[in-house]
Amino acid sequence: MTDSGAMSIDELSRSWEEIQEECEEFRNSRYDRTVLDCAARLAAEPGGTSAYVWTLGLVLMARYVAWAPGEGVVPQVMAALEATDTALRDRACDHESHPYSGHAERDDADLAQLLPELADETVEWRMDQPRDQWRCPRNVAGFARIAMDIIDPGSVEDVPPRLPVDAVDTMDTLAALLHGYPKPWTDVEEEITSHARGLSYAEGEDRAGRLLVVRALTWYAVSDMMRSKAVLDELIKAVEKTLPHVVGASCTHDWHATLPASAPDAAEFGILLSSRGGRRLYERSVESGRGAPLERVVCPAFMAEVAQQTLKLLRERRDALTHAGAAPTDR
Repeated sequence: MTDSGAMSIDELSRSWEEIQEECEEFRNSRYDRTVLDCAARLAAEPGGTSAYVWTLGLVLMARYVAWAPGEGVVPQVMAALEATDTALRDRACDHESHPYSGHAERDDADLAQLLPELADETVEWRMDQPRDQWRCPRNVAGFARIAMDIIDPGSVEDVPPRLPVDAVDTMDTLAALLHGYPKPWTDVEEEITSHARGLSYAEGEDRAGRLLVVRALTWYAVSDMMRSKAVLDELIKAVEKTLPHVVGASCTHDWHATLPASAPDAAEFGILLSSRGGRRLYERSVESGRGAPLERVVCPAFMAEVAQQTLKLLRERRDALTHAGAAPTDR
């Protein structure tokens, strides 16, 4: 059993699992102390034999660290993880593969139960890959990179893709809104305008996904459920700001993707394509035979058509409200 101070590996795993399950806590001081203790133990010996314990602990708690920890938590955690990756990633080993390379987000939930079994040789081992592959320095380095990618999406290479922590929450919020049953705490107009701002400030490869989110929200914004010209103005400005990046683009594609026809599905698709991790997940689904190639989805010429169609709907609704005498900010 690895020396863990006053707490056993079982106890540590349970405390880390609690933070994993309550990851949307905001600046929980008890959680911060637990995270920082784990990070300090890892930083003390980033290349030590116990590094796998503290690294997997930080993977368990990484969603909380990515969400809203106290001041100073993120830098200390990232420094410990980076030191571990540096110390271990080039260590020699005879393994052809390591568990981290196939570790998907859904597998995070198993780590709390796995850790005590990994540390105790007397416990029956239930995983396909043996303990020595899990405790291999290169595997520990891989899990350190996974934790870094959860906390700072896109900051590392060579880890399985996953959505940013806030993307999953955003998908749920938009699905509820676009199904007509917003979550009780959702400020509908602020939620919509926040995605207009997201498009306005989007750069590079994220821009197409952000445009597709606005496309989905436009169907709601031009319906009778929305009468705020201020919200429409924000959406219009965002699409107008996007147009110069795509108008005039040409392509050699003989066809483009068929986009989702329902607003909730369209919003989820846009959020998926708004991050590097999401696009990599989409490309994996294409490799499995599902969906059009990414280049035919985000093609600038195709996005120009989407932007123009979206802008037409928004302007028509804005004009209709103006002619109907709606207040400038009918909130």
